[in-house]
Amino acid sequence: MARKAQEEGRTTSRLPEFTPEQKAYISGTGDFFGLNHYTTVEVTDACCAPIENPNYDTDKDVGTGHAPDWPRAASSWLYVVPWGIRNLLGFIKEEYGDPDIYVTENGRSDHDQDPAIMMDMERICYYMMYTNEVMKASNMDNVKVKAYTAWSLLDNFEWLSGYSERFGLHYVDFNDPDRTRYPKASSVFFKQLVTNNGYPEGSEFTKYVENMWYFCHNTTEAEVNGYTGGASQISSLFSLFLAIPMMIAYHLIA
Repeated sequence: MARKAQEEGRTTSRLPEFTPEQKAYISGTGDFFGLNHYTTVEVTDACCAPIENPNYDTDKDVGTGHAPDWPRAASSWLYVVPWGIRNLLGFIKEEYGDPDIYVTENGRSDHDQDPAIMMDMERICYYMMYTNEVMKASNMDNVKVKAYTAWSLLDNFEWLSGYSERFGLHYVDFNDPDRTRYPKASSVFFKQLVTNNGYPEGSEFTKYVENMWYFCHNTTEAEVNGYTGGASQISSLFSLFLAIPMMIAYHLIA
């Protein structure tokens, strides 16, 4: 930031600098590393270009982009790149002295639409692939991942997007004064994931996930969410544990 301030013709940095004493005081005092992660971007060097309007984006000195084949969620910034979380966990291990890591947020958005997306198969695919990469980081790369938290339990107010995007495992009817909640398919999937503590070899849950693997990697969003027959295919795969009463879906789409 000091260099950026110089380039902008300032006599002091826009941010206060830590003194050597302050750096020594806080060094090594973190109890754990809390990680919120949703997506990955490609970066290019954009250092030292003339800046007319300094801001958060220009401070980074990088340009960002996305590969054309990365699927995108409802949020314009959220691309589904599962391997990114494994790479990031490995980077944290090496860069910050192998700390305990708690994944405090990870999830995918859907559009708020009518009928509501209750068979949210894209979210199931997201959690399936991302948790698989987290377990690779833990079991194969020896990263000390202590916990994983899905975002989020319920649909909620999403910053500038308001109620137009839904991250929840449960659908919230914001037009109902009682804000009634309804479980989406992903809530049952995630319950099974937690109950099994992952994908134990030979379990019924793992068998269904294995059957889903090709589907999640080779199906369009419309097919996954049932617009062209995907929901019927998924229903057969998950019939043993997607025990969501059909009356819920009927209530929402009627």
